[in-house]
Amino acid sequence: MTILYSSKAEVLKHWSGAFSGKNVAVCEDENSFYDVLEQSGEDAIVLMEKRQYPNIEEFLSLLQKDFPSVKIMLFSNKPSFEEGYGLLKFGIKTYANTYMSHTHLKDAFEAVTNGNVWLYPEFIQIMICAFSSSSNIPQNNCTDLLKKLSEREIQIALLLKKGLSNKEIALRTGISERTVKAHLSSIFEKTGIKDRLSLALHL
Repeated sequence: MTILYSSKAEVLKHWSGAFSGKNVAVCEDENSFYDVLEQSGEDAIVLMEKRQYPNIEEFLSLLQKDFPSVKIMLFSNKPSFEEGYGLLKFGIKTYANTYMSHTHLKDAFEAVTNGNVWLYPEFIQIMICAFSSSSNIPQNNCTDLLKKLSEREIQIALLLKKGLSNKEIALRTGISERTVKAHLSSIFEKTGIKDRLSLALHL
């Protein structure tokens, strides 16, 4: 079950456009939201807007306690790294802009459906930089991991660890962004790692 939860009609309209033809439940208030959750069971994916709750941390904590298997995709009109990083501990699976494009919304939904977390690219880059520069983050032995990669893939993986975006990696290596993406796909396939952040933490 997919649940769209917001008190704003324009937000629900925007989200609904990404799920045209699919069975979704639309909730505009907390009572109807909980009613749908109880009827649908715990395997629901919920798209909800942060601004509905002054104390979103408390709400997410209670929701996690009452419905531990529900996957929350949380959206903010002005997402920030500081806010999003603090909310990850409450089990949210997505943190992004409320009005992000349907293409990215579908990508995020697919990632969550497959059991992954989706964060907007700038968020991931900041997090990678923060982890890479912190002396408190333990560095794993990456020798076995790098042995699986080609020379070019190792170069790209190490640049990613420094927090560079695909565009920056392309400029640094003299290849196109499309080629960088192809190399990253190959790296993920060879290592079994699913995303940029996890790769950076393994290096």
